[in-house]
Amino acid sequence: MRNYMSIGLAMVLAVAAAGCTKSAQSSGAANADSIKQTIKADETKWNQQFKSKDTEGLVDHYTDDAFFAAPGVAAGEGSTAIRQAYANASTDPAFELQFASDKIDVADSGDLAYARGKFTEQYTDKKTGKVMSDSGAYITVYKKQSDGSWKAVEDFAAADPDSTKPVEPGKAVTHAKMVSGA
Repeated sequence: MRNYMSIGLAMVLAVAAAGCTKSAQSSGAANADSIKQTIKADETKWNQQFKSKDTEGLVDHYTDDAFFAAPGVAAGEGSTAIRQAYANASTDPAFELQFASDKIDVADSGDLAYARGKFTEQYTDKKTGKVMSDSGAYITVYKKQSDGSWKAVEDFAAADPDSTKPVEPGKAVTHAKMVSGA
C-alpha cells in the first residue's frame, strides 16, 4: 500500500512540477510579448518626436553610454554625441525620418531585446543644397533599465545601395512601405 501511495504522491508532484514549468514558460512568453509591446509603443513615440523635431525627447530613448551610427552622421558614443547628431538634423527644414520594426526579439533573460526594421528619410544635402531622400535598414539593441524602462544601447542604420535620390521640387517624398510586426 505504501508503494502505491508513494507512486501516487510522486505522480502528483510530477504533474504539479510540470504545471509550474509550463506556467513559468507561458509567463516568460507573456513577458516577452509585453516587452515587445513596450518597444512598439516606444517606436511610435520616437517617430512622433522625429516629426516634431524634439531633440531632447529623441535623446531620451538612449542610455548615457549608447552608440549611434547612421548614414551621413559621424558615429558617436554617448548622449552628447547623439544629442549633437539629432540637433544638427533638426535644424534642417527638410529633415523627416520614419521607421518601423519588422522584427522584435527578446532575450530569454528578459533584460535585452532588439528591433530590426526599415526607415525612410528626407534631408538637405550639405554639398548640393538639394533635398534628398533615402531608405534603408536599422537594428536597435535595447537594455532593460533599473527603473524597468527600456533604452537603446546600440543603434545602427544603413542606407540601401542606390536609394539616395533627389526629391523633385513640389513633390512629396514617397516613403517606403512601413511594415509593423513583432
